[in-house]
Amino acid sequence: MNKKLFAKVITAAALLGTLASPASATTFITDINGSYAKDAIQELVDKGIINGRGDGRFDPTGHIQRQDFAIILAKSLGLDVNNAPAAATFSDVPQGHYSFAAVEAAVQAGLIHGYGNHQFGNGDSLSRQDMAVIFTRALGVDVSGKGSILTFTDKDDISSYAKDAVAAAVELGLIQGNTDGSFSPLQSADRQSVALVASKFIRNIEEQRHSQQPPTTPPDGNTPPSPNESSASITPETKTPTTGSSNNGSSGGSGSGSGGSGSERDTTAPIVNILSETPVFIGSSLIATSNETGYLYLIPRGYPSSGRAELEVLVAEGLAKKVQVTTANTPTPIETDQLEAGIYNVFAVDRAGNLSRASSDIELKRPLSLTLAPGASFVLNPAYVYDESIVTIVDDSMIEDNDPYTDRNINSFFQVQREEEALSLQYNPQEGRFHVLEEGAKVGYILISSESELIEAQETERGVQILLKAGADEATTASLKLTLFENEAEVSSTILPVILDAAPPTVTDSVYSDGVITITASEPLVWYDSFEINISHVPVNSSGSSYDLMPFEHFTPSIHNGNVVIILKDEAFRYYHPLQPGDQFEITLYGIGDYARNMIGDEVLIVEIP
Repeated sequence: MNKKLFAKVITAAALLGTLASPASATTFITDINGSYAKDAIQELVDKGIINGRGDGRFDPTGHIQRQDFAIILAKSLGLDVNNAPAAATFSDVPQGHYSFAAVEAAVQAGLIHGYGNHQFGNGDSLSRQDMAVIFTRALGVDVSGKGSILTFTDKDDISSYAKDAVAAAVELGLIQGNTDGSFSPLQSADRQSVALVASKFIRNIEEQRHSQQPPTTPPDGNTPPSPNESSASITPETKTPTTGSSNNGSSGGSGSGSGGSGSERDTTAPIVNILSETPVFIGSSLIATSNETGYLYLIPRGYPSSGRAELEVLVAEGLAKKVQVTTANTPTPIETDQLEAGIYNVFAVDRAGNLSRASSDIELKRPLSLTLAPGASFVLNPAYVYDESIVTIVDDSMIEDNDPYTDRNINSFFQVQREEEALSLQYNPQEGRFHVLEEGAKVGYILISSESELIEAQETERGVQILLKAGADEATTASLKLTLFENEAEVSSTILPVILDAAPPTVTDSVYSDGVITITASEPLVWYDSFEINISHVPVNSSGSSYDLMPFEHFTPSIHNGNVVIILKDEAFRYYHPLQPGDQFEITLYGIGDYARNMIGDEVLIVEIP
């Protein structure tokens, strides 16, 4: 053990013995009842080693920053904070800063060295692995070779300079791993964990005081330097941190190595490069590279991303994705499934825990989806071939007052959606395809093609014509293929069955209720230009002959959900007053049939008033 440091430790133990029974009343903290480190927090607060946030709060889950940890370290060891140098060691902890005396005392004790280039890392969070490095260094224990006993599932993520110290800290009982067997070395240490480790650290010091005696000081009053104390310059903990990251996930008082190895730590941030073009569709892979092995993280823009610990939290919460980089500068896919749509950035973290700058913005979008309407089918009549009654698939603008057999609205067969929003379709005659419009702008298109030799799909000025060729009959199996493109890439396709139908529909039910007559058939009905409906009223006490042909002005016919719906107007009730149970309506339909232009027969339908 370093002799000067040992003397400081013993002095600190004696000092802490006096702090154990403070003269002032106990300070009670109100927000630590649920903390696993409650007793340790209260103990250190009572000893004056750590402070709350004010108003009785400690904020146990808040992150500990490097300068605050220096204060805890100085108080725990009883370091001399009254002999700070005239000139500040670090440009970011100047004289007058609240942590200046503690930081300088820790530097003079050789416990923390800063980043180098006169930077301490004021404001940066302290990582778990660096907490282990500093506490074991403060105890003066020999940690050399301890790293070989590590069994954590993420032991390969522990930086090489910290492996031995982490193992020694675990062996001493200062620190523990997570319940899942991991250690999370780059995760920011929170205030409650630092309090718990500091409490154990103090007890370890007291045990050393009882088990060892301080070395004898020579007559000249100077303690001879140990072999490990040379006049050589001290290797900084890290180099100057990379611009654009206030916390690279492994800052906070780490040493150049553990056990006095003196090896220099890698502090060069990796460089991330995006190979995919934006937007990237959710469900496909985003391709990126890093110039170093380690990990890539796909993170929503605007979320905390100043250190690897924060990135890991986002991954654990399902908000981000992580992938390992096994070979530098090799295209690496990052899966995007289950992520939300939005703007994202990619970060690279190397094996030393250095964090890259954020990549350029990448938009993740839900791809367009193509969904068939329930029970959708495309009906054709084999009685009409090639040049007779050619069927054309059109958009909404062309469907009004047209023949329901020859003009088919594309929106009646399927829907194009983004998320839950249905998008509009517009036929473009120059390209011969249906454009998909989102907020008025083209975002994709649909191509229609035939999957059968007896059906041909042709692009025309009005829409896509579907031509039925000679030889087709009701036994023919056919279909149309609808292919959806976005950004010139196929994102979806579906098959629309084609049914060849030459049989007329049959009426399956006809009922009267509350002034409404509803006629249901074996298949959906439509009416054609020549449609006509005749209704006669037959009173219950008549001899059986039809009486009183109802004027067309006395009722309103319509087709609703494939059914014929006839609503009787007030005039009908005044004319036939009173309508009574047992009265009948005799109804004949003309020009009404199925989508294949097969017409209902002209038989008379009898509807009785219940």
